[in-house]
Amino acid sequence: MTDYSTNNKRIAKNTLFLYLRQLITMAVSLYTVRVILDVLGAEDYGIYNVIGGIVSLFSFLSGTMASATQRFLSFEMGKKDNGSLTKVFSVSMYTYLLLVGIILLLSETIGLWFVNSQLTIPAERLTAANFVYQSSILSFIVTLLCIPYNASIIAMERMNVFAYSSIVDAGLKLAIAWLLPYIAMDHLKIYALLMFIAIASVQLYYVWYCRRYFDFCRYSRYKDPSLFRNMLSFAGWNMIGALANILRSQGLNVLINLFFNPVLNAAYGIALQVNNAITNFTNNFYTAVRPQLVKLYAGGDKKGMLKLGYQSSRLAFYLILVVGIPLLINTREILEIWLKEVPTYTVIFFRIIIVTSMIEVLAVPLVNMLQAAGKIKMYQLTVSILFLLNIPISYELLRLGAKPETTLWVNLIITAFSLFPRLFICKIVIRLSIMDYLIKVLVRVGFTLILIIIYIHLSLSFITSSPILISIASEIVTSALIIYIVGLESSEKKLIINRIKKIMK
Repeated sequence: MTDYSTNNKRIAKNTLFLYLRQLITMAVSLYTVRVILDVLGAEDYGIYNVIGGIVSLFSFLSGTMASATQRFLSFEMGKKDNGSLTKVFSVSMYTYLLLVGIILLLSETIGLWFVNSQLTIPAERLTAANFVYQSSILSFIVTLLCIPYNASIIAMERMNVFAYSSIVDAGLKLAIAWLLPYIAMDHLKIYALLMFIAIASVQLYYVWYCRRYFDFCRYSRYKDPSLFRNMLSFAGWNMIGALANILRSQGLNVLINLFFNPVLNAAYGIALQVNNAITNFTNNFYTAVRPQLVKLYAGGDKKGMLKLGYQSSRLAFYLILVVGIPLLINTREILEIWLKEVPTYTVIFFRIIIVTSMIEVLAVPLVNMLQAAGKIKMYQLTVSILFLLNIPISYELLRLGAKPETTLWVNLIITAFSLFPRLFICKIVIRLSIMDYLIKVLVRVGFTLILIIIYIHLSLSFITSSPILISIASEIVTSALIIYIVGLESSEKKLIINRIKKIMK
């Protein structure tokens, strides 16, 4: 039988390290966005954002192989088969080398044509845009080749490594923000170059760490056609879902550029930046949970996997809820304090994206459990088709004269609807009980959310105005207390109390 207390303690410890990483990253990210937007201006910032979006369209290739590498490494660890770890790592590295060739071919042909002929970029900034594009490609390739090392760190659950590296990463980005105004060159070009240097430095640190501490992180010309096919098949089905997610996010960014102008891309980019900072709290939590789900399944403990899946779904929703509620209520005030100039549509973009993320975070454990089982074909086909509908529907609405935020409303509706097909697929593939999920997850988080909304609404009715910091603090504390009292199980409350006591000591 699985020691659930040990698993929960390990997850709590790893999550704590990842939260430390995220707090540093988020603080620096929010500050640097303000500085970079002021230095570059809305137009150049919008160009940087949309160019980065084009390059990230290729990230579905790397993301799928990253999840495949993590899954197969964790699975072998769950089976206690250390001899297979080197095989999985070597096959992964070989696959990534192939992907580099594919990405270079696509980016220097189709991608280059799209940037120069299809995007709305002022003629005098086209040279700078191309420089940004090539720098972004180099950054992406470096990140791609280092993914097997990152996956090894996650599979080994060394989350403290990410926390330490984030200090370096945050320091580099902070230095870029401080130095950029004083460099007498094209700010857009030099910003892209310095960001490449920062990204490459952190990724090379991961390579050094893995080669220093993990014996299996050594590339060898190991040939295993069966393992290669299995990993490629797993990655191939994941690729469909990753591509749909990229098109859903960056595809909308491109649509906004095609129908409007780079200033609206700046608004969309700012909204995504803040949203990414928030959702990374839950992503960090899932990063700590995912290896445990795979190891539980590999060890034959399906019941333990489902229990952990339900628990992680609730807790991740609460994490984004505590931060999201005050941001939704005080969006305009926060943006005005944060930015010297708030681009048009930033407020409405931000609010819709946050609500969408709150819905999406509930479904992440469903795909994580299917990935643990290695059975993702039906899931990826169904959900990806739903997500890809976002682009043609949004395109037609914009063509008919709809407002820019319409694209995000379409995305929100599709995201909410897609939760139900996901549940039915999990019922078929891993025998998940839909009723259990509804009662243990949706009903519980829904009831908690309603209580928070009612309490805050009543508070706002009686309190006409208060300083913004007091309002945010009050809303965070209120949400956290209601979640603790109503939303958590007794075992989860005990774990939190014990963790707090340990930190205090």
